[in-house]
Amino acid sequence: MKRILFTFLIFIFTITVLASEKEFKTIPKNKTAKVLKSVAFATIRSTLLVSYGEGEEKESVYTPCSENFPSMPGDFPCNYLDYEGTTMEVAPSSGVNDGEATEGSDPEDVNPGGKVVIKLIKQKSPNLNGKVVFLGEGEDQLKLFYGPKGQISHYLYRQTLVIFRWDMSTEIPSLISLVFVNTNKEYFPEEVKEYSF
Repeated sequence: MKRILFTFLIFIFTITVLASEKEFKTIPKNKTAKVLKSVAFATIRSTLLVSYGEGEEKESVYTPCSENFPSMPGDFPCNYLDYEGTTMEVAPSSGVNDGEATEGSDPEDVNPGGKVVIKLIKQKSPNLNGKVVFLGEGEDQLKLFYGPKGQISHYLYRQTLVIFRWDMSTEIPSLISLVFVNTNKEYFPEEVKEYSF
């Protein structure tokens, strides 16, 4: 019995250590061009060079990412993995589903992240032909860019660009990896890191 318990504890410890070791991988300079080409960086950069005009403001739910998701620049809301603001990542932090709120329940329990004002930009992004959403204002603003099918393509927070790589071959698209690009003021890459799921 002790041997089985000991083996089980070793198994749990190994899984915990492997899960905690998942981290960002810095891409060496000699391989950045290949990684950036694989995510169509030139197309993505072209979306950042446009001055976006008017947009419609609306209040939206802000759902933070779970502990299983990497730390995202600018506190990216994981419910905005798609344009409708409804996609949750694979392991959401809250077990509460839409419609489960009961009378007298605390709104913070249903929407732990609270509400935010977003700006739905009227023009589509060039070359990507997707929708654009601004979240926040000033230097802390997140500029979210979506592909034609509604999944987020990338977002910009200050000088950090986060690119989402999706597996679109399944009925429900799933994230393969995230590419983090620190850019200069002209949005040329200075450092590239990758996080794989």
